[in-house]
Amino acid sequence: MPLALGLVSVGGLSLVVLHDHGNTVAARVRLTHAADAAAYSGALVQARALNLLAYVNRTQVAHQIALAHVATLASWAQFGENEAARFRRGNPPGMLIARFYGPSHAAAYASAVRIDGVPGALDRFAEAHARHDALVHGVLSRAARAILRDLPETRQRTMRAVLRANYPEWPEAALGAATQRDRLALAFTDDRWPGFAQRYSGRRDGAFRPLVLRATDRYAFLGPRKGLALNPWPVSYRCPTLRHQLRRIGGTSLTREGSWESVDTQSHHALRSNKYIGCYYREYAMGWGRVRNPGRQDEEAALPRAPADFSRQSFWRWVQENAGWDLLNGHNNPLAYAYAVQQRQRWQGRGMPAYAEVPLSRASRPAGFEIVLRQPAELLPALAGAGASHAQGRYAYSGLAPGEHVTVSSAAETYFVRPRPREDGREEIATLFRPYWQARLVAARGAGWPGASAGELGRGSPGQFPRQLSRRFSGEFSGRSGAGDEP
Repeated sequence: MPLALGLVSVGGLSLVVLHDHGNTVAARVRLTHAADAAAYSGALVQARALNLLAYVNRTQVAHQIALAHVATLASWAQFGENEAARFRRGNPPGMLIARFYGPSHAAAYASAVRIDGVPGALDRFAEAHARHDALVHGVLSRAARAILRDLPETRQRTMRAVLRANYPEWPEAALGAATQRDRLALAFTDDRWPGFAQRYSGRRDGAFRPLVLRATDRYAFLGPRKGLALNPWPVSYRCPTLRHQLRRIGGTSLTREGSWESVDTQSHHALRSNKYIGCYYREYAMGWGRVRNPGRQDEEAALPRAPADFSRQSFWRWVQENAGWDLLNGHNNPLAYAYAVQQRQRWQGRGMPAYAEVPLSRASRPAGFEIVLRQPAELLPALAGAGASHAQGRYAYSGLAPGEHVTVSSAAETYFVRPRPREDGREEIATLFRPYWQARLVAARGAGWPGASAGELGRGSPGQFPRQLSRRFSGEFSGRSGAGDEP
């Protein structure tokens, strides 16, 4: 009977000690899982933000393509209006164009009358340009700024929500050193997000402008609009090798200020000669149009103001006195361009927007971070007196004392990876123009709570495993990917 009672007493004490140790280990496992879930959720917030920035950047490129098309269409509409006016006046007459250059050119010349029949076309293009500009700067750029500004707070709020879901019975986790002993504490020990994504001006040298130009190169409608037609027979005995010319010149370009400019001109260059200057081309402007945002005024101020007609003065003499154009070897339409500058459409716009991108110095390293999650000893069931009597004396539980903590670390990162390898086999650097950002857990360094000295066991220091079980469980927790725990 004494031996049996002794065995029962030892077994009871063992059960009590095992109960305390088991609760501590279970609390640590639960805390590790919660830390991993919070870290992964924070990295996922970063990945979604970066992918959203990538979609914003690509949408900005699409709006620039749309703005280039709108400017080109407006330039064509103005070109058509002026060409229709010239066709009605017969300056030059359509029959002359058909005789010199063929019926197809004459039919195109006459078709401008149909374009001129669309009322308010230029006003509608101006409204479309204003809407795109408002979306680019008022919606997309503002959204990108808000994403970069609010991401740290959004990430922390998400991680605290995950912790609250894992511990619904406790108050919301506190950031940094918590003074309350009734809640978890969360702190960042290594955060590589600051400076990972930055905003750059779209007007300067960078990735956005070349990308937009490469995108617009796919559209022939935005490319150079050049054409040259010659009449087949000699015109003047003084210059028998020269012919009348029909020159079509135009194009859409991106100015240094970051706005789209479109110019379209067409002129009939009649070959003439006289005893003063010999052979020269007399330009008859057939159509012109130009659209651009207000920008440099130097070029426009230097151009002469061409008269509406030359009935009172010879064309070549006016050019000599006012313009100085090359009337024999030129390849453009200077008179039509001067008219286009005088009647240009001025649209108010803010040019190329700013864009977000990962600096080259940061592109080779993912946007990772490490967190430390700390649970006060008062929240452990073993020390809360959950209906069980704790052992005293030499059998007393000595793993954690009131005022100490259970501390775990977890790390995660947001990285860039293509869903499929590039066709050219080259490796693509991380960029915010492709939404290929993902999140994952990584091994943590286990730096411990910020500001705590190594091995500190006093009140408020990182908590330890129960001394009797530390060696048994340390390898299990510290070896798993995604959570690096202290000894």
